[in-house]
Amino acid sequence: MQVFHAVTTRNGGSVFSLGIDYSESDHPDLPECPADALRVEDFFREWGFSGVSDCRRLGRADATAIRDAIEKWSDDIRGFGSSSPLVLYLAGHGRLHHGRHQILAATSPPTPPYGGRKSISSDDLVEQVLNSGASKALIMLDVCHAGFAAAQVQQALAHAAAAQAGPAMDLGVLVSCLHHERCYSGSFVKALLSALEEGSHKGHWKDGDEFVTLQELRDELRDRLKDEQCAEVAGRSGLKIVPNPRYRADAAARAVELGELLRRLPAADREHFLRKAASTDADDIGWFFTGRRQMSREIVNWLAEHDQGIHVVTGAPGAGKSAFLGRLAVIADPDSQPACRALGMLDGDPGTRPAVGCFDVVSHLKNRRVDDAATDMAQQLGIDLSRSASPARDLVLELADSGRRVTILADALDEADRGEEEFVARDVLRAIGSLEGCRVIVGTRRDRDGRFDATPEDPGPLVSALRPRTGAFDVLDLSADPSSEADIAHYVEDRLASRWSSADRRAAAAREVAEQAGRVFLYARFALRVLEGFDERVIDEPGWQTRLPSDVGNAGLHEVFARDLERFDDPVMVREVLSPLAFTRGRGLPRRQIWPALATELARSGRAYRDSDISRIIREAGWYLTEATEDGQAVFRLYHQAIADYLGEVVAHDE
Repeated sequence: MQVFHAVTTRNGGSVFSLGIDYSESDHPDLPECPADALRVEDFFREWGFSGVSDCRRLGRADATAIRDAIEKWSDDIRGFGSSSPLVLYLAGHGRLHHGRHQILAATSPPTPPYGGRKSISSDDLVEQVLNSGASKALIMLDVCHAGFAAAQVQQALAHAAAAQAGPAMDLGVLVSCLHHERCYSGSFVKALLSALEEGSHKGHWKDGDEFVTLQELRDELRDRLKDEQCAEVAGRSGLKIVPNPRYRADAAARAVELGELLRRLPAADREHFLRKAASTDADDIGWFFTGRRQMSREIVNWLAEHDQGIHVVTGAPGAGKSAFLGRLAVIADPDSQPACRALGMLDGDPGTRPAVGCFDVVSHLKNRRVDDAATDMAQQLGIDLSRSASPARDLVLELADSGRRVTILADALDEADRGEEEFVARDVLRAIGSLEGCRVIVGTRRDRDGRFDATPEDPGPLVSALRPRTGAFDVLDLSADPSSEADIAHYVEDRLASRWSSADRRAAAAREVAEQAGRVFLYARFALRVLEGFDERVIDEPGWQTRLPSDVGNAGLHEVFARDLERFDDPVMVREVLSPLAFTRGRGLPRRQIWPALATELARSGRAYRDSDISRIIREAGWYLTEATEDGQAVFRLYHQAIADYLGEVVAHDE
């Protein structure tokens, strides 16, 4: 009898990958089977799994030898005391006989009966995997009628769980076809490995996910295999055991719709640029390379003329504060220069560009408490506050005692943790800006909700809280920028150039959008999405302007959002799935399990949402979203705070 053994590692896992070799048997040959098994083994070996030796010889062995080898593998793992994950892949001919699924060895008879020493039952595989004592395991069956085997495995798992009053193991099964289908040699593994290397075509998983679940693989394989085969899962469909080759733990946050703008950059430059722009609306930075000239000059001149004080950048919701400040941040960052040059951000008037290296700190204050904000700034300045009981106080004292000269760029003061906005403004930003040699540029609405109407006597609670005790204090209101309308028109006209050939039609559309925008740059994004879906001859139709989103001046942004949602095939679904993101804190919401559960809980329609619904929204409404990575999984938040404000109000009103 041949002896086969497994070698395991404590930090990795073990893979038993076997393709039956029928080339010299009485069965139709499946030439891809042995090669597929090696491809699967090679994939998992790259991720720290170790494999079973002599798989090629085992492919020609009889059913008893194969069962013995799997049992030996299981015993070795249990004896080693390893709880590392296991993967068992088996490919060959599958048959249904007396209500059980059987896998044929090369020496199995060509006709029934099967069972005993003549074939390998799916029940045998489950039993040996359960006996291994591993913490989690995956069984992949690439055989005809495998869907029946999946049902058989599910039943075996249920019996084992009932006998032990709980799950025996975190075990999942992925099979290549349904119970009534035949599989085609090579198709399953080719589609599987291509999906993992290329990423999901339909967005079932993202590059920010460290592992791909079985349910996600099943859905992707069904999309890829179409009518040829229909993959199925059993057991633990959310099992995280298959590594995602495209995962990057340090991937920067990015707008889901960012696309072509950054694709041409080298990977290192792209990631650094995105990390630097992650504290801003990164996609917006690409909109306004030629806009806000006068406002940019004002900031650059202020930096040149003052060595102490605070400059506030404010404006109505959607006025483009984060885009404006984001452009300043990345242009001034030394390591972002290659990306800025490639994106055209260094073209044009040099007087609109701050000096490279002028900002010592770039901080995004969204969802931060006062001590969080101080700690983040201290880390960027190389100041250790790990033992501080009051980071805000100690940061200011350290700067005051050292006489250090620093320049800080901080955005989204109005989006700090609720109730903390004025503390951050007063105890951190104002306190630093009052120190000799310290300058602070701050982006914020005038109040948290963006509804405050400023007067010369009262610029708004958040702006007032920033006024330093000494030093310069200036306020730049983007909503009052007289060039906004021209900038919006230029942006729309430029973006339509790749779709509309007529310069006159582009100019007419751009003028109308700019007029309706009311100096709100966010409106231009919504209007452009509508225009890009039209043939340019729409401009020749009487009253075509009514097809644009509602006039901001007459309806407000909330009505613009509401009308934009109505453009989807299922607006209720889009609104209800996006609604949980309005209440998201931190980097974002995980799309698996948590997001669909929250969407279901908040849904006034009574619908129950699933992971597939989340994938659909990411795919169809991705421009509303920003994607990041946290704790080995992709997380999402709404692209703009104004959208979160609208959805939050919708939920509150429904209640």
